[in-house]
Amino acid sequence: MTLKSIELSPASWMAIAWYPIYYIPNERHLEDLNTSFLTYHTLSSSFQDSIVHEYSEQKVAKNKNSCFTTLPPFGLASYRLKRDVWVNEKFADGDRMLNLHSAANSWLKQLSVQHHDFNFFTQNSLETGGIATPPVASSSRP
Repeated sequence: MTLKSIELSPASWMAIAWYPIYYIPNERHLEDLNTSFLTYHTLSSSFQDSIVHEYSEQKVAKNKNSCFTTLPPFGLASYRLKRDVWVNEKFADGDRMLNLHSAANSWLKQLSVQHHDFNFFTQNSLETGGIATPPVASSSRP
């Protein structure tokens, strides 16, 4: 079965968990690099058109004649994030990460989805010095 992205529900999405599997030797301690991320991506082209990301706009512009598309993240959660390693305040990384986390939280609430990975990352990021996050999405679903 083949579907075009326009045929998908605007609420179609996927989450990708990013875990370190190999460390390139460097001068940092391995604990500093033990961060995991959960990114949220929409699959519907109607929703993708409303997502504005500087990087994705440049990438899409280069690939207009290509047979693939980019799926920029609209949401994010982190686990074991060390701010001094991953966040550069000169580029407003902290604000961007907080905005992406808020967007994921809002999306899950809007769809009444209880995403256990998101809940785990959010609850544990507060204990490990991660990005300050809003309350976890709640739902009446089990």
